[in-house]
Amino acid sequence: MNDAIAQLIELQEIDHKRGDLASRVKGLEAQKEQLRRRAQQERSAVDKLQEHLESLKRNSLMMNLEVDKLDDQIRDYQDQLDTGIISFKEMEALRAKIGNQRTRIGEMEDEALQLMDEIEETTVQHAQEVEKLAVREAELDSEIGKIDDHVAQLQQELAEWEAKREQLVEALPRHVVQQYDHLHAKFEDPVVPIENGTCGGCKLTVSGTTVERARDGMEIVTCENCSRILYAR
Repeated sequence: MNDAIAQLIELQEIDHKRGDLASRVKGLEAQKEQLRRRAQQERSAVDKLQEHLESLKRNSLMMNLEVDKLDDQIRDYQDQLDTGIISFKEMEALRAKIGNQRTRIGEMEDEALQLMDEIEETTVQHAQEVEKLAVREAELDSEIGKIDDHVAQLQQELAEWEAKREQLVEALPRHVVQQYDHLHAKFEDPVVPIENGTCGGCKLTVSGTTVERARDGMEIVTCENCSRILYAR
């Protein structure tokens, strides 16, 4: 085995290390993104509960304003009955209006009480969910921080392997590196051994001449079928 082949085998091992590290970093980044989405979903759920609570409070306010408005109308009608000079028919109409308004006020007061109960329950629920969210966000931040630390460690290792690769590439002929990189773009194992007369990559038989050339180790030998770089053990 000549030096170039030995260096290519080492280069392939380095690239395997780089690929493994890059894959692990990618997986950790995906985990981090998943945690962020989960945190956002939990925050959105609490925000929706807050919006619901605010909506209930607005409805309660509007209902109270409506009751006040109806109460003012009753007073106006009553003033007309007490002080106005009106016909019997008009008097009966005002009394009917007052009765209807009072009935409506009674209904709205019942609705308002139910609404206040719902507001109270929702306020308690919201406070509990806010407290839970604070704890959960702290936990998620801690998990994300651990992932960031792990990613930083892996990236440091990756940088070290990148430096080793660069140093090794500089020691190889440029055309050999180009040939290797071209094959590596297609195969994870661009450099493979000959095993029982077959290519260690595609598993197809190679010619006797190819086997002999690989054993001589005087040149870069490739598989006639898949073009991988071959070497004899």
